[in-house]
Amino acid sequence: MDLMRTLLIYMSATLALAVQNTAAPVETPVPTQAPQAVVETVNTPGPGEEPMITPKTTQAPAQQPGAETEKITPFPVPAITPNERAYHNIAMGAKGKEVKRIQEKLIELNYLPADTADGAYGRQTANAVKKFQYYNGLTADGIAGRRTQTYLFENPDIVANPEVKATEVPTPEVTEAPTEAPTEAPTEAPTEVPTEEPTEAPAEEPTEAPEATEAPEATEAPEETEEPAPTDEPDEIIENVDLDADVYELITAAVALNEGDGPLEFVTMEDGVPVKAQPRLSQNGAKIRISLDDLCKCVESWELTDDGAGSVVLEAAGYILALYNEDAGCSASVDGNDVPMKAEDFDFVSEGHFINAEFLATALKGECVWAQEENTLILRIQDKEGPED
Repeated sequence: MDLMRTLLIYMSATLALAVQNTAAPVETPVPTQAPQAVVETVNTPGPGEEPMITPKTTQAPAQQPGAETEKITPFPVPAITPNERAYHNIAMGAKGKEVKRIQEKLIELNYLPADTADGAYGRQTANAVKKFQYYNGLTADGIAGRRTQTYLFENPDIVANPEVKATEVPTPEVTEAPTEAPTEAPTEAPTEVPTEEPTEAPAEEPTEAPEATEAPEATEAPEETEEPAPTDEPDEIIENVDLDADVYELITAAVALNEGDGPLEFVTMEDGVPVKAQPRLSQNGAKIRISLDDLCKCVESWELTDDGAGSVVLEAAGYILALYNEDAGCSASVDGNDVPMKAEDFDFVSEGHFINAEFLATALKGECVWAQEENTLILRIQDKEGPED
């Protein structure tokens, strides 16, 4: 017994010593998962039950497109140099073939409805030009300037109205094939032959002669009325008569555009020889008319256009002065805004274009002065500020 106890004690001591000398095991790190979004799903409990919350791992939802439609933005277009020679500024109030040509191009690009090319630059045409300018990267001011017309007629990458969708071509509906069985031929019922009913024989006895009625009393003959005297046939109506043409007389005087620039002159041909000339002037009392044709020859930046149908457009100092001769009378506009005009302010009948000098200066935001001592007509007209489009 003592031996057995001694062995057990020895073995226990040896085991304890071995355990103390053994190195502690190294813990292996457990990789942790990236946190995920946890959504708790709550089930609606029944009567007497507790709600059950079930955690559920979900992924981030994909971005949903917005409910609003994306706004159409102007398309990028290549830079094109305005064609200064082929085009001139046209604004609201203008009329003529050039306006109709612009309208036809806008109809082709779906900026104007069909059958609206009437040659009159109204509010509808101005709005169509403004929309064309916006979608083609131009300044949307509604004025068909040189740059706008260059893009309209010469841009190979022109942008049609993106708001107008192409109409779908309807698919033809297939009609049912006709049945092969012929329909029964209708039987023609013969019409009954009418029987000739004999007419009653006329009675041989003559009818009594009608009693003679008394002749009506003769009424008095109406008094003869005098025939109206034939009226004279109306005289032939002569239209487009300039009542002031015979009272305006040509005068010899100088014309100056602003002080310090000297008298205006241009070169013309007389008998095959170049000579210097001054703008023509005509006078009727205190009224003085000046030739627009001669002014445009003197000032390089001024341009005059006549469509031959009663519409004249002057581009001068950055303004667009449009003059109209209509059945209702003469009218005028500057940059699309109506300005008061009298019939004697412009001569639509005689050769050339003579305009009242005071009316011209006022329309172009300037003034007109007649310097009698110097025998000179002074026009004070400054260039309009702001870029043209």
